[in-house]
Amino acid sequence: MNAITNTETSAVAATHNAATTIIASGFDIANLAAAAVVTKTFNVDVLFDEDGNATAGLVIVGKNSPEYQAASHAVRAEGYQKAAVRKTAIDAKTDAGASKLVDVIDSNATRLALSVVTGWYGFTSAGVPVPFDKNMVAAAFAKFPTWEDKVSAALEVDANFLTVSSPASSPSPTTSSNG
Repeated sequence: MNAITNTETSAVAATHNAATTIIASGFDIANLAAAAVVTKTFNVDVLFDEDGNATAGLVIVGKNSPEYQAASHAVRAEGYQKAAVRKTAIDAKTDAGASKLVDVIDSNATRLALSVVTGWYGFTSAGVPVPFDKNMVAAAFAKFPTWEDKVSAALEVDANFLTVSSPASSPSPTTSSNG
């Protein structure tokens, strides 16, 4: 019983230390109880001019966004459904099984990356800006797989989507874009 008490005490101390760290960095812990969090966007530059300046890119939301959460839930639910129907795992020891597994993983990664793209900038047709079209983004991911890689990499950086305020500034999360 004493070990349980020590474990519980350690867990409480770890939680307290994490909360203290967040507060020390300027994040108001009261924001965790806020009714709604405003989604912050991040610009992923994909095309550049000869000087290296971004000329076009994709606007994305992060993993905490409703878009990502819904897509992640759908991908996982479909995976469980397929596994229940198959009643066995994909046999990755065979060439066909390994290829099928890679296809599933790649498809899921594409769906998640596509789910967070909410806009774009710099895309034109005959010099006229083109309205955002998620189907065009899917086509771009197929033609330029590195664009999907850039979106996926940007998703992994929480700092792209969270603004930690300084203690002197407003305790509310901000919602600006980096562009």
